[in-house]
Amino acid sequence: MLITCTDLLKTYSCEGRMLKAVDSANLTVSKGEFVTILGHSGSGKTTLLSLIGGLTRPDSGTVYIDGIENWQQSDSDLAVMRNRKIGFIFQFASLIPTLTVIENILLPLSFSKSPEGDRGYAMDLLDRVGLADRANNLPGQLSGGQQRRVAIARSFINRPEIILADEPTGDLDEATEDDILALFKEFNQNGVTFLVVTHNRDLAASQQSPRVFNMVQGVLA
Repeated sequence: MLITCTDLLKTYSCEGRMLKAVDSANLTVSKGEFVTILGHSGSGKTTLLSLIGGLTRPDSGTVYIDGIENWQQSDSDLAVMRNRKIGFIFQFASLIPTLTVIENILLPLSFSKSPEGDRGYAMDLLDRVGLADRANNLPGQLSGGQQRRVAIARSFINRPEIILADEPTGDLDEATEDDILALFKEFNQNGVTFLVVTHNRDLAASQQSPRVFNMVQGVLA
């Protein structure tokens, strides 16, 4: 299995109460799968994705990525794993406002000792999300949907094995959403593993995802 999660638990304190954001979640994902997790806002989807991606430490339970447990690694090794194996599409674009669009896409390469991407590939990704003519713009000169498309292009720059996507089409119009989903399908058919969390049932249906989970109040089913 490429991803194996066992008994993941993450709690937060809220107004004196302990809330289970993720409650004993178990999940396995094989290489090349497209897995969708459906749930309303506050169901724990984003927290689960953060646990899997090694961005948040669980209170208990384990996450193995390609046979290596996230939290048995040093911080530096975990950072290298995230950079080389995982492309993140966050719920918000999270672009650096002082960098141009092309510089934002290339940014993950600056943390890699053996980058596999380059400016030409970055421009190709920009073209595929329909923004080749905006390469030298700053994020502030783009709409919210355009910023989201830049963030999607950035997630592929290191040619990751895994894409972890949090509401990836949330800011997109219907036509652009169709284009992005077609791009996901193409990468998935070429072996990239997708784990997508969303409230959009149409997204799961569009990929003909063989595995769709539901998450309710931290419980994955």
